Amino acid sequence: MAKIDSLTKSWLRNAADERAASRGCRFDAARGQHVIDFAADNLCLYEGEFAGQPLIARDWQIEATMRLYGWVRWSERLGRWVRRFRNASIWIPKKNKKSPTLAWWGLYQLCGDGEMGAKVFFLSKDGKQVRENSVRHAVEMCEGSPILAAECAINKVEQRILHLPTRSILQALTGCNVKTQQSKEGLNGDLMCDETHVVDREFVSVVSRAGISRSEPVFIRVSTVGDDPESYGREDWERGTKIEQGEIDDDATLFMFWGAPQDLSDGDLAADPEKWGKLANPAWGHTIDRDEFVADFRRSAASPRELSKFKKYRLNIWQNSASPWISSADWAACLGEFWLSDLKGQRCYLGLDLAKTRDTSALAYLFPPTDEHPWRISVQYWLPFARAKELAEKVRYQEWADEEWIVLTEGTSCDYAFIRAAVRQAFEEFDVQMLSYDEKYAEPHTDWLINHDGLDEDRFFRFPQTIMHFAGPTAAFERLVIDHQLEHDGNPVLAWQVGNTQVKEDVNANMRPVKPKNGLIQTIDGVVAGIMGLGPGLEDDDGPSVYEGRGMGL
Repeated sequence: MAKIDSLTKSWLRNAADERAASRGCRFDAARGQHVIDFAADNLCLYEGEFAGQPLIARDWQIEATMRLYGWVRWSERLGRWVRRFRNASIWIPKKNKKSPTLAWWGLYQLCGDGEMGAKVFFLSKDGKQVRENSVRHAVEMCEGSPILAAECAINKVEQRILHLPTRSILQALTGCNVKTQQSKEGLNGDLMCDETHVVDREFVSVVSRAGISRSEPVFIRVSTVGDDPESYGREDWERGTKIEQGEIDDDATLFMFWGAPQDLSDGDLAADPEKWGKLANPAWGHTIDRDEFVADFRRSAASPRELSKFKKYRLNIWQNSASPWISSADWAACLGEFWLSDLKGQRCYLGLDLAKTRDTSALAYLFPPTDEHPWRISVQYWLPFARAKELAEKVRYQEWADEEWIVLTEGTSCDYAFIRAAVRQAFEEFDVQMLSYDEKYAEPHTDWLINHDGLDEDRFFRFPQTIMHFAGPTAAFERLVIDHQLEHDGNPVLAWQVGNTQVKEDVNANMRPVKPKNGLIQTIDGVVAGIMGLGPGLEDDDGPSVYEGRGMGL
């Protein structure tokens, strides 16, 4: 075991450092300080309230830079000390100077590291990210520096910098076109990755060995956490935690993480948001303003969806793609004391979402509020028995069928006769105002119900599956649940599907329900049907319905 000097001991942070030091790695403070001085002497921030000021390293920037560049190991091949870390996986919440810090390190690799013919590539998901992330900061910083601007040729259109004295180049590299990725396999240089959680795994795999022939290459990844448990970013984060704890033997990877506990409860967060904000954000009091942070939390706390974003972006807590749009606590608080059979004769709106073989088919009943109760929802479900049997180890369909929460039909595809019968019965037993349906599978059956069974065509509405049609009813569904104004009858299938449901938003914050993209079996058909049924009810509740008279032909 190598003798560890006092300076190196003072920079031991975890089990991985202790093991590396025992193998002869040591700490060279002058190397780290050289990178910090490079920023102070050459770089200025270009945007925000600190625009034009020199980039003086603070808080986490000092710790990360000193560790990344200060740790060294002896290279027998080169006969000199080289950087210990070839990889850095650094995770920090938004607004903590992440992008300008990565830009600084990239410019140092280009202009300050002394390597001739260096190549520095900033990885981006697509062109939009190129224009918004660290490479833009690097270009603007370089242009704003009298020293670097004199030494560099800058192409702002292509986001590229050429350092003339060393004939080195910095440029963006995107992974949006998978077909061109093979051409990137010959790359030889340093890699900088901003927002690791959105970068494609295949793209990273192709470029990850870009510096394999260089003496001191670095692949630096700086990011907030994300919401995809199957992503490259989540894999990188999980591997980093194991390296830090000594479970994986890897002296060459630096892992740093700032964030609140991953299991922080909503209740504990609400009790003291400032406490967790300080813990997660090392730039607290500098670029993180206490009042703005607390105000952001209070705005976000009103919606499970917004709270999920707050925890992800401001506290660095991973959100699974299966994280519920509606919280389980709010849904549980909406439990009512009624059965569908109790509501016969009452006004209601129906939503019909059909499937063939893999998903459930659902008929949702939405009952408008009265003096005695708020909105109420009840959902009937159908699924082919073969599908339930196939998923027996993953989903409790058989148990729910035994409890009569779902009907399992014979065969491998849905028996639509059961559903047509249920719709006919609904029209007979309830005062149905409108049935909204998705035409993909339902139209032949609604045609049958109208033309064969004689149901009123004006009470059928073809509900286009677009974000604009879903936007209003989806937002209303969310608000009713949060306000505990949508009673349900405790159907466990619906509760499961509520927990599965995510929402997709457009640039105007319109949203529609979507399945999680995680490869798991997580259906949402009852929620979709419920939202579809709620739409006409909301319109009618405020006056004449926009659906009236439109019938099948909209």
